[in-house]
Amino acid sequence: MAWPLLTVLLAWGAVPAQTPPTPPVAPPGVQRPTAKAQPPVPSDVPQTDEARVARLKALVEEAAQAIESEDFRTASDRLDAVDVLTSDWSTTLLRKPEVQVLLQRVQDLSTQIPAPAGLEPEPGIKAQEEVVSLTGEDLRAELERVRLAERDTSYDFPIDLNDKVLTWVNLFTTTKKGFMENALGRASMYLPMIRQVFAEEGIPQDLAYLAVIESGFRNEAKSRARAVGMWQFIRSTGRLYGLSYNRWIEERRDPVKATRAAARYLKRLYEETGDWYLAVSSYNAGPLSLERAAQNLGTRNFWDMARSRWLRNETKNYVPELCAAILVGRHPDRYGIQLDALPPFAYETVPVPASMGLAVLARLAETDVATLKHLNPELLRPSTPPGSYTLRVPPGKALICARALAKGLGGKVEREHLYTVRRGDTLAKVARRLGVDPEDLLAENGITARQFRPGRRLRVPLAGTGGLDARTRRELEGDRALEALPYLPSADVATLPGPVAGAGDRGAGQAPLPAGPTPQAEPVPSVPAGPVPAPAPVTAAPVATPAPAPAPPASTPESRPLPAPEPREIRARQGDTLARIARAHGVPLGELIRLNPEAARRLHPGDTVRLPGAGEEPGTRVPERQESRPALHVVKRGETLAAIAREHHLEIRELRLWNGLKGDRIRVGQRLRLAPR
Repeated sequence: MAWPLLTVLLAWGAVPAQTPPTPPVAPPGVQRPTAKAQPPVPSDVPQTDEARVARLKALVEEAAQAIESEDFRTASDRLDAVDVLTSDWSTTLLRKPEVQVLLQRVQDLSTQIPAPAGLEPEPGIKAQEEVVSLTGEDLRAELERVRLAERDTSYDFPIDLNDKVLTWVNLFTTTKKGFMENALGRASMYLPMIRQVFAEEGIPQDLAYLAVIESGFRNEAKSRARAVGMWQFIRSTGRLYGLSYNRWIEERRDPVKATRAAARYLKRLYEETGDWYLAVSSYNAGPLSLERAAQNLGTRNFWDMARSRWLRNETKNYVPELCAAILVGRHPDRYGIQLDALPPFAYETVPVPASMGLAVLARLAETDVATLKHLNPELLRPSTPPGSYTLRVPPGKALICARALAKGLGGKVEREHLYTVRRGDTLAKVARRLGVDPEDLLAENGITARQFRPGRRLRVPLAGTGGLDARTRRELEGDRALEALPYLPSADVATLPGPVAGAGDRGAGQAPLPAGPTPQAEPVPSVPAGPVPAPAPVTAAPVATPAPAPAPPASTPESRPLPAPEPREIRARQGDTLARIARAHGVPLGELIRLNPEAARRLHPGDTVRLPGAGEEPGTRVPERQESRPALHVVKRGETLAAIAREHHLEIRELRLWNGLKGDRIRVGQRLRLAPR
C-alpha cells in the first residue's frame, strides 16, 4: 500500500505548480511598494457643443432610469445638474433640435417626480386628473347660464361652448370658486399691463387669462417642472425669449418682462401651428408633444387629440380650462364671483448706478422696502445687482429718489472702474482685492473663468472703496476718472408731465399704448381661431416721470460691499449629495458646485464640502432686517426651515440657535423667533 502512494507523491512533485509565485517578503524597515488604487476618472467639463449635448443626454438618461426605479432623489439631483449645465448655454445651442428634444424630456421627467408632502404640486389650477363632464339637465342648465352671462360680449380668442368647457365653468364657480376669487383679485392689478403688451405684440388680449391656469397671477409661483413666475417659464425657454437669471435677478419673476416673453412665445407657437388651441396646448406640453400627437392621429384638431391617449390629462384639460377662465374672468360678477380689486401695477423708474441696499433706496424714495420688493420682484437679494440697474419706484417718487442720489444722501456711490488683469493674477485674488464676489465679477463682464486672462480689462462696479488698499484704489482711479455730478433743477414733480412707465420698460417721452377692457358688441358664442385685431382700449391717466437720469454719486456703509467672507465647511454624511446639501443650507446649487468641483463628480461620506459665506450682500443685511422683518414667523403647511430662512434673509443656523432647534424639523403652527432674545 505504501509503494503506490509514494509513486503518486513523486509524480505530483514533478508537475510544475500553476499558482502564481509568492511575492518576496520585504526586509524589515523597507516598505514594499503596493499597487495604488485607481481613483474614478472624473468627467471633464464639456468644452465643445457636441460634448455639452452628450453630457445633457447622459444626465437625462440617468434621470429617466432613476425615475423608473423610483429613486426620485437621484432623479431630482440629475435634473438639478441639467439646470447647472445649461445655465450658460447660448441661445443658438438651446435652439438646436436635438437640444430641444432633450429639454422637452427634462420637462416631462420633472412632472413625474412626486411633490413633497403637504405641498401643492402645481402653482396654478392645472388638473392632473381626468375631469368628468356634465351631462343631461346639468349640462343644459350650465349652457343657459353661460349664454345669459355672455349675451353682450365678444371675444378675440375662440370659445367653444361644449361639455368640457361648460364643466370647467361650473367648477370655477362652485368647488374652485375660492381659487378664482383670489386669482382674479390679483389679476385686477396686472390685467391693464398684460392687455397692453399683448396688443403691442398682436395676439388676442383674452389670452391674459392664461395666467389664471398657469400661476393664479403669482410672480413667486414655482412648479414641479422647475417653471417659475406668473407665466411659468422653464429656465431654457425663458432664456430663449430674453429672460435672464443670475445670483441677483430672476427675470422670470418680473411681471412686465415675463409678460413680454410670454406674448412672443405664444405668437411664435401660433405661427408654427396655425391654430390657437394647438398654440396654447404647445405652451403647456411643448411643441414636440403636440406634433407627435398630430402625426400619430393624422389630425390637427385639438378635440380629436383630447379624446386620444397621445396627450396627458393636464394638456387635455388645458384648453377647456382657458376657455372657462376667459368666460368667468370677463364677467366675474355675473357668475357670483366677488372680487377685491387691487390698484394697477404702475411705477416710475430710476437708474441706480451701483449696488445699493433696498433699505437705503426705500428711504431715498420715501417709501418702504416691501413696496420696492413688490415693484421689483425679480430681485433675489435685498439690494440691487452690481453695476447700473433700473429700479422701479412708486409713481411720483422717481424724481425724489434721483435728486437724493445726486445730492449724495445715500452715501458715496462711485461709478464703474476698469481693472487690467496682470500676469500672476487669479480670479479669487483679484476679487478679494476689489472686495467683490468672483461670480459677480465674471457676470458683470459677461465672461467665464477660463476667459480671465492677463491683459483683459474688467469693469469693476464698486459701491465705495473702503475695503480696497491704497495701491488698488490708485490703479483704478488712474484708469478712469470719476465723472462730475449733473445739476438737477429744483422743479416740483407735478410740473413735469410725462407718461407712466407701467406697462413696459420704454424710454421717457414715448407714450404707452393704452390698454383696457374689450368693447361690448353682439354676442358671439364661438369665434373662429386666429388673431383678431386688438379692440380699442381705454386710455389711462398719465403720471409724471422724472428728468433724465443723473450720473451716479454716492454710497453709505449700508450699500458698500465688504470683502467676501471665507466659505464655511461641513462634512458630508451617508447619502448626501451636493443638491441635497444646497437645499438643506439654502444656498444655490451652482455656487456649491463651483466651490466643490471634485465633490460634484463624486461625494463620499466624510468629504469636506465648502459652503458659501453669508447668504446676503455684506453691509445691506442688518438695515434690511431691521426695517422689513417681523419678530415672529408662524410655520405654515409645506414650509421648511430653509425656505423660512430664505424668506426672511436669515441663515438656518441662526434660526436653530434662536429657537433652540437641534435639527431642521418644524411643525405647522410653530412660532419661530426671527431675532435673538
